[in-house]
Amino acid sequence: MLDVRLTCDVGRKEREPMKAAICTSFDDMLPFAQAIPMIREAGFEVVSIGARPEHSGYTTAAGRSAMRKLIEENSVTIDSVHAPFPEGDQLFSLDETERLESIRQCQIALDTAAELDGRIVVIHLIQPYGIPQGEVRNKMIEQGHRSVSVLAAYAASRGVKLALENGQRPAYDQVLASLMAEFNDEHVGFCYDSGHENVQGTCFKMLEQFGHRLLTVHIHDNKGTDTHTLPYEGTIDWDRFRKIFHGLGYSGNLLLEAGIKHSEFKDHAVFLSQARERAERLLR
Repeated sequence: MLDVRLTCDVGRKEREPMKAAICTSFDDMLPFAQAIPMIREAGFEVVSIGARPEHSGYTTAAGRSAMRKLIEENSVTIDSVHAPFPEGDQLFSLDETERLESIRQCQIALDTAAELDGRIVVIHLIQPYGIPQGEVRNKMIEQGHRSVSVLAAYAASRGVKLALENGQRPAYDQVLASLMAEFNDEHVGFCYDSGHENVQGTCFKMLEQFGHRLLTVHIHDNKGTDTHTLPYEGTIDWDRFRKIFHGLGYSGNLLLEAGIKHSEFKDHAVFLSQARERAERLLR
């Protein structure tokens, strides 16, 4: 008799365990070529490319070629690429020249992710927070929807996914929710930023609301302002985070977007060691 268990095991594809990852710009004063080996030495196998293109050099063919060589030499893979900041943050602008340039900058990030085997590009949905309800704000939101539509189509054509990141104010997240509802397809999803939500004091409302569409995460801590410290250096309830996070069925990486600037750990090696240990704690 055929062993049913064996048949099932053959047909089942085992899900790879979640890995700890970290942003290459944990100290953007440290050259990219030095950051990658240090990250690998600390035990990380996965990285994300930060929002300052001048740090990694991803806007040029030569820069991307050097990145690929460095990444391959150090046996790391790319989780995601952050769209340029602030150059890519004018997707809601009423100035058409400015808006189109912002789209172009985000497309460069999408090209980079495709070329370097990254899976995801994360974008901000910045619109002026101080704009009151009314005609101007509505027009800006229309522009934002047009911009995301262009980027979603471009991402699909490049085989890359577009992740929309939550923000630090309710007005931002209201726009995010409308975009998530409009672009309900496999090429558009959610990037959860723990630090941004902690600024609002609503943890973990956004994670629970959009966790079923989670593509990647930006995990960092703070005490109410966006300081990007390591987990357990601020006020986020990480035990509660773990319970929610591990119940989502998420199959991506646990990516730290923490930096050395506001951390108590100023030595690069010590910071990365602490980052690795705290990421592993969250993975358990």
